[in-house]
Amino acid sequence: MPWGILISEIIEHVIQNVPKNGTVLDLMCGTGYLLGKLQEKRPDVQFTGVDLEDEYIQYAKKQYPSIEFITVDVLDWDSGDQYDAVLCTGGLHHIEYHKQESLVKRVAELVKPSGFAIIADPYIDDYSNEEERKLAAAKLGYEYLIATIKNGAPDDVAEATASLIPNDVALVEFKSSIQKMRPYFDSHFGRVDQYKTWPEEDTEYGDYYFVVKP
Repeated sequence: MPWGILISEIIEHVIQNVPKNGTVLDLMCGTGYLLGKLQEKRPDVQFTGVDLEDEYIQYAKKQYPSIEFITVDVLDWDSGDQYDAVLCTGGLHHIEYHKQESLVKRVAELVKPSGFAIIADPYIDDYSNEEERKLAAAKLGYEYLIATIKNGAPDDVAEATASLIPNDVALVEFKSSIQKMRPYFDSHFGRVDQYKTWPEEDTEYGDYYFVVKP
């Protein structure tokens, strides 16, 4: 899936920029895959992952026993700590639209003044009403499916990718546009660097990540 390009760039940025013996927090970490990959390259770093789904956390604990994983709703969690790097990859679109800025604000609260955060998500074309949102969501899903098939994905991966389309259209997930999300980043961080990893063409929709600093 095209998302793999973005994850590779994030891994490279983290391993190069987190200080020795630093701390990394992954919000909405899922099964811990990203932290596991990072630990392979930076075993000196202390990693922590949090996610609301206990099934994912229990799996992550078994797969990566030397990483701390916590079952918690990130919007309600106060760790009492700040981290050299805070990551949130593919998490925003699982949060309802009216709570997405709250997640961005929480990231800003958790990163050290000298640290950085990376917030990554797939984005749809901008929209001004519900019909436009549905069409934009369907378009993103369709283009994502085409790219996945062209990349040689097996049938089960293509089927899983296709299943994202009805979820996005029916608001099971809440993908937004760059135009609607960028003001949140600018409001809560002093520096915002925007990167796009897919597609290569000049489009509004696609996979983006933001490297942000206080």
